[in-house]
Amino acid sequence: MGSCDPAPYSSFVETQAANGRDRIVFDGQVPGFALRVTPIGTKLFIVQARIGGSKRRITVGVFPKMPLAKARAEALQVLAAMRSGIDPTAERKARLRAAAAKSITVRELSERWLAEFVVPKLKPRTQHDYKKLLARYVLPALGNLTVAEIDRAHVEKLHLSMSDKPRSANYTVAVTRALLSFAVRHGLRANNPAKDVRLYREGRRERYLTEAEIGAAAEAISAAERAGVIGPFGVAGLRLALFTGARSGEITAFKWGHVGWERRIIRLPDSKNNDPRTIHLSDAAIEVLRTIPHVGEFIIAGRRGSYKNLSRAWTFVRKYAGLDDVRLHDLRHSYASLAAGRGVPLHTIGKLLGHRDSTTTQRYAHLARDVVQSVNDELGAAMQAAIKKPRGKVVELRGRP
Repeated sequence: MGSCDPAPYSSFVETQAANGRDRIVFDGQVPGFALRVTPIGTKLFIVQARIGGSKRRITVGVFPKMPLAKARAEALQVLAAMRSGIDPTAERKARLRAAAAKSITVRELSERWLAEFVVPKLKPRTQHDYKKLLARYVLPALGNLTVAEIDRAHVEKLHLSMSDKPRSANYTVAVTRALLSFAVRHGLRANNPAKDVRLYREGRRERYLTEAEIGAAAEAISAAERAGVIGPFGVAGLRLALFTGARSGEITAFKWGHVGWERRIIRLPDSKNNDPRTIHLSDAAIEVLRTIPHVGEFIIAGRRGSYKNLSRAWTFVRKYAGLDDVRLHDLRHSYASLAAGRGVPLHTIGKLLGHRDSTTTQRYAHLARDVVQSVNDELGAAMQAAIKKPRGKVVELRGRP
């Protein structure tokens, strides 16, 4: 673009007309500074240099809105930054994100999070839980804060306000952490203030039914059926929970097309872990399946598609069994404890329950140790019997043998 007075340079820029192709004319005064003329005649001032070994091209202005002299001055600053390893584009984006973080509220962020991540990528039950906790706890406390101003003290205060319900409080912090992780991934925050909030001790509740209680539960299901308290599909769903150890959501997702009668399995294409899941069927489970009427594609059918609330059916049934402290999910734990009590290896129990992480199955390790103890007791008794067993008369040998 020449190296004389500014006026001729501007005249040169003005005379550059479109010719149907993209053209770049470098400046003779500032290396790396150039005029780019697009195929339609738009004139852009650009700089070109290398950052970390890669060639980068950055637009500094548009002619005639930005005069040539100002564009050249801007170019000198941008080139100096690029040659020192600074990416002006990244810095500009960071400034824009910081400005957005100061203007967008947590409520607005949550709407974007739900639309872009939660709804398209998570399961319906998780979506429901997240939306409920956001509406009930997170947004009333934090919704009007901007994404930039929320800090750990705000999250701690919310957590402390829910100290009377520790499990919900911990879950609320987990949802807040996930929401703010979304903000970090999109450059709206540099850190997550909910990341290191110390959670309450919940005291994991474990309830295993004894064999007598399992029998009582099975009888209670039959009693509730005879009384008309629950219908045939609720009855079948609860019996499958007893006989397979499957999760409630898996049982209500069973379709007739998932059943492999010859292999004696139900093959779910999706599960809680986002993986296919195989449920093995015993003779008792097969018998339950054969008694269920075919009404639509779902095995445990409801009025509209699948059965909606198997836990509610169990709430009615457990009163007949006198098991008011037993949740439906405890039937799954009891299935596992029964297996562990019969010496089934933990690895196999994990496969039966569909655990992806072996540490999840470790909660049944103490039940497996009980089996070892019982075997040890039997061996001890056998040893004692051998010691006390009468021995034959001892004959003393004389001389060399």
